[in-house]
Amino acid sequence: MPMTGSHQLIGWMGVTLTVPENWDLVQVKGNRFDGYLRFEEDGLLRCEIQWTLVSAGRFVLDEQVDRYLQSLEQLLRKQGKMVTVRRNLHLVSRRQVKRNVRDFQWQAGQVGYGMMWFCEECRKALVAQVVGYDHEPVRQWAQQIFLSLSDHADGDWETWALYGLRFEVPVGWQLGATELTPGKIRLTFRLGDDTLTVARFGPASVLLKGKVPEEFAVQALGDEIVKQFVIHYRMERFKGHEGMELVGKDKRSTSPLQVFLRRLRTAAPFPRFFGRLWHCEESNRLYLAAGSLSPEQEPIWERFANSVRCHERNEK
Repeated sequence: MPMTGSHQLIGWMGVTLTVPENWDLVQVKGNRFDGYLRFEEDGLLRCEIQWTLVSAGRFVLDEQVDRYLQSLEQLLRKQGKMVTVRRNLHLVSRRQVKRNVRDFQWQAGQVGYGMMWFCEECRKALVAQVVGYDHEPVRQWAQQIFLSLSDHADGDWETWALYGLRFEVPVGWQLGATELTPGKIRLTFRLGDDTLTVARFGPASVLLKGKVPEEFAVQALGDEIVKQFVIHYRMERFKGHEGMELVGKDKRSTSPLQVFLRRLRTAAPFPRFFGRLWHCEESNRLYLAAGSLSPEQEPIWERFANSVRCHERNEK
């Protein structure tokens, strides 16, 4: 069922879903093994997603749903609310989501529609609920969101999307350093010694005031990259925007001593640096895609860099 109205795709740690555009992602916690996403609208809880990796062994879904609902009822009653719970509403089916799934509804002043599933492939137990009032189309929201949900990538690349930033990373790369602030979103992924970084800066009109592009590029790349690589650039256009194509050579590769010392430790050559930095006028933001990559990983660069979206409509 397609989502009606404006909407946004969210992707985090392999979990993806589509929610209304005016719902704010206010909380992001955890990792691939245990995680939590919370969405609000004007301070009102609208949607929660929580997942847990289940260790090897038998997982009895009905027992877990019972425990979850008992805990939820206790919490609401402690708040002085009268609670009613219904189960097996057929909001979604096993055929639709390709997972063993149970759904439920609770009423306690507000109304919540929820579901829990267990994925045999990735062994994640995931619970989701959508909350609103009786006069709102909460059931419809829940069905649309639940049908959009996935707990792992379908192929070799997984989608990450939050706060207006969307891109793809190969499966297996792990999230490292993270900055999530109003003026800067920066995520770095690692696989061994290789890194991929994506960042969004804003507002561009403020950040670029009185600066030439080269000055901001040094600031955007950060001290670690600037110290490690000799970087050359040329002006290019990306996605219809003015930008810079960056290529760098590891400074250690010009030192015979450093080359000798590296060969004692590993046969792998020094990594190269690749980057793209561009100004998206439509969103008034600057975007960076960067990679420090060994020759073995260099083939992924183009797809990674091209996957970074700026002002394009954020549709699944």
